[in-house]
Amino acid sequence: MSVETLAILGAGDAGIAVARLAALAGLHVRLWDPSEAALHGALLLVRQLLERAVQDGEVPPNHRQTILDGVLATTDLEEAVLGADAVLETGPEAPGVRADVLARAGAAAPGATLIASGSLEAVRALLPDATRLVGLALGERPGRGPPVALECASSSPEARERARALAFSLARAASVHRA
Repeated sequence: MSVETLAILGAGDAGIAVARLAALAGLHVRLWDPSEAALHGALLLVRQLLERAVQDGEVPPNHRQTILDGVLATTDLEEAVLGADAVLETGPEAPGVRADVLARAGAAAPGATLIASGSLEAVRALLPDATRLVGLALGERPGRGPPVALECASSSPEARERARALAFSLARAASVHRA
């Protein structure tokens, strides 16, 4: 079970890092944040990082536009998750906020796997249906390993497999392309 379209909820450092890796891995990326200013800055930085990868010869120049066109930024949560295979939450640490955003995204994208970037058990306890919920330990920063899928007891086999596929795609992109 692969991931072709990834919705990333949160345009902070983690969201930007994952958006860059996902774009380099060839995924369609939909970056959501309630702040227009945060989205603008995040999209600009993702584009700069992708341009650097082209300049460094890590991405063929003829792939530049395809990669850039694959990144959408929006303040509309429903638009961000529409048709997504996976929805990755990278927002604030507050479990209640995470659970609320994931619940809203889950309702708008009933077929998507929901992925929390931290506090998995706290988020799971607040969701009405956690079978689609898995975790992802993000490790792109120096000294940390590649992204790893984390399971919780309620995760369905489909959600687990989709999270593993996403972690593999992001890890592969991180090993080929350096920030």
